[in-house]
Amino acid sequence: MKKPRMLAMAAALALVVPLLATTTASAAAPKDPPTPSIPQRYLDQPITWSVCSFDAAVRRLYPQAPTTNCAKVNVPMDWANPDAHPDVQVAIAYSQATGTSKGLMTTNPGGPGGAGLSLSAALAADKPQLFSDFDLVGFDPRGFGASTPLQCITTAEALNALPVTPDYKERTKLTHKVEVAEAKLQADACAATEFGQFVSSQQTVYDMDFLRALFKARQLNFIGYSYGTWLGGWYADTYPSKVGRFVLDSNMDWTHTQWDNVNFDPFSGQRRRDTQLFPWIARHADQITGLGKTPAQVTAKYNGIRASLTTLVKAGESSVRGDNLDGLIYSAIYGNTRFIRATLDILVHDEFTKDPSDSGEVELAHVDRAWARLAPNLQAYDTLAALRARYGVSAAASPATVAAAQVDSLKDVMADARAEAATATSGDQPVNLGAIGTTVRCNDTAWNKDPNFYLKEADRMAKKYSFFGYMNGVPMCAFWNYAPQDRKLDLKGSPRMLIIQGELDPATAYEGSLRTHNDSKQATRFVAIDDEGQHGQYVGSASSCAEAIGDKFVFTGELPGKDQVCGTTPLPEELSVYPVKGPVDGKAVPLPKSKAGSARTNPLLQQALDTVAATSLR
Repeated sequence: MKKPRMLAMAAALALVVPLLATTTASAAAPKDPPTPSIPQRYLDQPITWSVCSFDAAVRRLYPQAPTTNCAKVNVPMDWANPDAHPDVQVAIAYSQATGTSKGLMTTNPGGPGGAGLSLSAALAADKPQLFSDFDLVGFDPRGFGASTPLQCITTAEALNALPVTPDYKERTKLTHKVEVAEAKLQADACAATEFGQFVSSQQTVYDMDFLRALFKARQLNFIGYSYGTWLGGWYADTYPSKVGRFVLDSNMDWTHTQWDNVNFDPFSGQRRRDTQLFPWIARHADQITGLGKTPAQVTAKYNGIRASLTTLVKAGESSVRGDNLDGLIYSAIYGNTRFIRATLDILVHDEFTKDPSDSGEVELAHVDRAWARLAPNLQAYDTLAALRARYGVSAAASPATVAAAQVDSLKDVMADARAEAATATSGDQPVNLGAIGTTVRCNDTAWNKDPNFYLKEADRMAKKYSFFGYMNGVPMCAFWNYAPQDRKLDLKGSPRMLIIQGELDPATAYEGSLRTHNDSKQATRFVAIDDEGQHGQYVGSASSCAEAIGDKFVFTGELPGKDQVCGTTPLPEELSVYPVKGPVDGKAVPLPKSKAGSARTNPLLQQALDTVAATSLR
């Protein structure tokens, strides 16, 4: 039986004002690499198109949609030296505008490493004017999805030699030893092939402009989420004259380093959980059995469940870990409607601690009993089939359902690899860890090379942010041997782009997004959403205000004359918005009225967003 996926251990620790002064090893300020020309042979290559596998799903959602065709195109492994390495392939999807085209539009769902092949079409199925007004291109970034995959190769012997810890939250010498050993193995594995050093944001930006040129578009339009905002910012800095209408949603702090960004995660993740999820569970105590009637009771219940899980692991009676539960919750709270899934995760683990299985894993009975503890009106936001798929207890679940429901992470990757190594017939048998998205982070930024730096910070943040502070540990980037392919962003010559940011986003902290806007005010307009914590706002937003601003910009090019603060709508099954004390006052400007009712995302788009949430820190 497959175990539930655990959220990735990111490569840093919480960062709140004031920022740490020594975030990376001393290094010269980044310099912009030269912009390469595109060899004509790539623009002239023959392309074999076929109808995309997801086209039928798009047409079910919007029958008038144009056909979306897919292909793979060759690009240089290294744009700076096109002849020095074999070519790699980028998977692309394309549909022609059904009306008068305003140009080429592409998208990115986040990550790094999120597969975006179907995202442009999925967004248009929810907002059909995209089909009418734009030629749409979706793509899987180099190294991921259907593009040439990054391979992180190690051996069974190396995996079998790794130490283990029962709980990464326990900041012991054993945990430190495990984190250092795993980080080094991951770095060595992802650097084992020549492709590893070229799976970077800068190379992907070059790929994006190649796609613009391939389709003979004068400029590129773009909707990017999360890490996609990093790509958007880097593209605008690299090709300012090619920037069309860029919507940057749920922003990374893309004028700073990758380290600065992951440094926000423990703080922002805990804020979302403690100010929205747990109070929401408490307010729905009459619809959720046995988790508590106050936020304090819910917190105590959660901590008790987690402690029991760790006790069982230490006794050798279980493989269901407390840090697994933390990871499931963190990924689920990316979306408002996924509060129900997060609640179910807590209930499933509560059922397991009450009646541990002989197998030491979550079984069907635990899942079904947890489902029964939820009132029918809350069950309507999820399905029992999806919950069973999340825990691998249903053989009937489709691969797509399983992929979107489970949480895939670095630590889970390591667990799967260890299991494979344990059955190896020889120590030198190769084991592929797969495409680890942290490789992009390592290639983008100069990282501190002292593992002790990260251990001390993780220990400190574990005390400060008990939910997520410990999860950062030691990043594989501490052992990355390739020089960073960094940029110093000034956006000189770029037109103004639209930044949209929720106040309580768990994955990309509001404070980081605001800091990037303050660094780039000449080229960005900032829209904040008060009391909103969802990760991903434009298209299917909980805020009609933010959605309308995005629509006006995308379809007419008009931006607000000044930065805006928008309101939002209630959380699931609530009639009012509960205010949260946070960085957005809400009284700075009059709040526009928000639409009533809950936004329901189309299933294709929801699957794309769930999959990115499940893999975003891998």
